[in-house]
Amino acid sequence: MKPETRTIAELFELDVRYEVPLYQRPYVWDEEKQWQPLWDDISALLGHHLSPGTDGQWSHFMGAIVLEQETQPPGSVPVYTVIDGQQRLTTTQILLSAASHVTAARGSDKDAALLRDLITNNPLKVAGHEVFKVWPTNANRAAFSRVMGEHAPDPLEDDDDNLIDEAYHFFCARFSEFLDEESASYDIEALCGTLRVALCALLKVVAITLETGDNAQIIFETLNARGTPLLALDLVKNSVFHLATRQEHDVDALHDGTWKPELELPYWRKERRQGRLTRPLADLFLMHWLTMKTMRVIPATELFSTFRQDILKQDVDAEVVVRELCRDAATMRGFDDLADSTPEGMFFSRLEALDVSTLFPIALYLFREPAITAEVRRSALGVLESWVVRRTLVRLTGKNYNVQIPALIAKVSESPAEADSILSAELAVSTSEITRWPDDEEVMAFLTTHDAYGHVSRRVLVVALSAIEQSLYRYEADVLGLPAGLTIEHVMPQKWKKNWRSPAELDKAGRIAFTEERELRINRLGNLTLTVGKLNTSLSNKAWPQKQKELHKNSRLLLTAHLIEDHPEEFTEADIDKRTVALAERICEIWPSGS
Repeated sequence: MKPETRTIAELFELDVRYEVPLYQRPYVWDEEKQWQPLWDDISALLGHHLSPGTDGQWSHFMGAIVLEQETQPPGSVPVYTVIDGQQRLTTTQILLSAASHVTAARGSDKDAALLRDLITNNPLKVAGHEVFKVWPTNANRAAFSRVMGEHAPDPLEDDDDNLIDEAYHFFCARFSEFLDEESASYDIEALCGTLRVALCALLKVVAITLETGDNAQIIFETLNARGTPLLALDLVKNSVFHLATRQEHDVDALHDGTWKPELELPYWRKERRQGRLTRPLADLFLMHWLTMKTMRVIPATELFSTFRQDILKQDVDAEVVVRELCRDAATMRGFDDLADSTPEGMFFSRLEALDVSTLFPIALYLFREPAITAEVRRSALGVLESWVVRRTLVRLTGKNYNVQIPALIAKVSESPAEADSILSAELAVSTSEITRWPDDEEVMAFLTTHDAYGHVSRRVLVVALSAIEQSLYRYEADVLGLPAGLTIEHVMPQKWKKNWRSPAELDKAGRIAFTEERELRINRLGNLTLTVGKLNTSLSNKAWPQKQKELHKNSRLLLTAHLIEDHPEEFTEADIDKRTVALAERICEIWPSGS
């Protein structure tokens, strides 16, 4: 490698083309993190340059760029591929164009022309987009061409996804403010010259040009995989398209026709909570996809290294990898659009509520494998759901699901067409505490003798009671979508002593025993129901006849309607016990075990 410190003028004064590969990520610098700090530094340079007695030694270092020179015919304009530093290289061009347009508008044609010389090549030597000294990745080319034109573009509406335009207008505004503020003290032409000098001679970069034997891909990974904010999928993209280029695929067509329509959707850069952490959906997809492909646990910190080592093998076809990634990404994105009224949609909705995202790799496998019919897939999803729900309700740990899932994928892959029966058999025979599938006897015994509320998360209880509600629809009417915002309500209130008094005939010892028996049942499953929104505390604590009316008014759910219908006069400890058994039995019916 040959590093050189260059001013912006030195970088662009000769005819040259710096091309950003299309597989690198688009322009992502923004005002808060990059533009405003850069302007603060430029503003300080301008202040020093204008101050009397300055020694002229002030400058600002913008960072490094890594370039690889491409072989060109004799007499051609030199072409360099930008291996790293495309964000700052693109920004320097935006700065120069904004300054050129602002100085031209103030009548300083000389400075405007000198700045434009650093933007465009001699039109007699090049044609088309080659007139630009920097050519960004294809996602930014239209916007870049617009702001790099000879004349200032019309103002555009604010667009968060169009950062090239936003950067241009940001720096135009800052340059104009500088000229306005200083014009009372300095000649406008002198100020335009000061601005030009600051940008061209006082901003510097280290340009590292690769030499024969330097591996551009390894250098890119070294610079970007260790501590910079690139997503793992950005590194994957760079790596797989670098391979596609070497394999002489039509990279433009592969990118524009396959990769871009799926994996460059804004959806993949949104963040989603998984466990205690929040991660971009792109990284979550890659984690689940690699787990499915390799059939082993892949830590979030090893996504790119695993992809490079396990997926990009010597004989792999880059185009096949790109198409497979994009197909599976579309499948996973489609999970969000499945209707809750379908078994598949219900599975993912419940999975989210249970916070068990570790099942996604096997779910992805079940959806992508062509040998698995829709009927078998639904049955397999039901097996997985029952296994997780039963374990959660009897409070068995879920910490090792990420280890179990790759093993299940490996088993199912031996005979995908029998995925449901294989999953059922594998989970049913396990006796380990970290993997076993509780049977009906264990579920019934646990739910009828342990508190549900306060020991099982409310989200899980909402899932269980909502499933019971939906099962009542199947028994009595058409399946209806459940209303949003369902909350848990105690039938007999936790603060019961004022309005749910103990029998008056009991002596002190009897009242103590009665209170203990009642308290023992307050948080049991049979004392819980669902409401649409939380009842007012004063209403929630009312005696049963009054509370019936409030429940009826605030909930049209069959679960609550049955509760009111079955207990018109009173709701007692014996009723809680009886209802607990009935609800536990319904849970066992909804989520049958494999035993």
